[in-house]
Amino acid sequence: MKFNSWYYNRNLKPQGPISTPEMREKIRSGEIGPHDLVCAQEDGRWMAAIEWGVFEQPLFPAAQEFILGRDIVPDAKEWVLLVHDVDKRLLQEGPFSIAELRSGLQLNKIRPDQFVWKAGLTGWSRIADRPEFKEAIN
Repeated sequence: MKFNSWYYNRNLKPQGPISTPEMREKIRSGEIGPHDLVCAQEDGRWMAAIEWGVFEQPLFPAAQEFILGRDIVPDAKEWVLLVHDVDKRLLQEGPFSIAELRSGLQLNKIRPDQFVWKAGLTGWSRIADRPEFKEAIN
């Protein structure tokens, strides 16, 4: 079945409808992650974006630049972290290494719902969606 109109969830409120190209752009930019709930207007069910089979995995920044089985370099300072300052403005901090971010997660100085980026990604990704950080979250 071809889906043309989509809804997505923002702060527990449905947003949309938007077209498939608009949805693809929101995914590519990292605004919608692979596990965010989305709904095809023609279907009516809410499922994780990746489960629809319409949006290929490499489209999601959370899946980009990670190859299963490839060694992760934990000390390479290549990750930028998005943080709020005292005025609630978003600021970029870093670069950080995977080891530093994992440590911050384990010490609860960094939250899994914060966003990270590194060169090669098309957009920001939630830390919880990136495989490099799974072991520090669980």
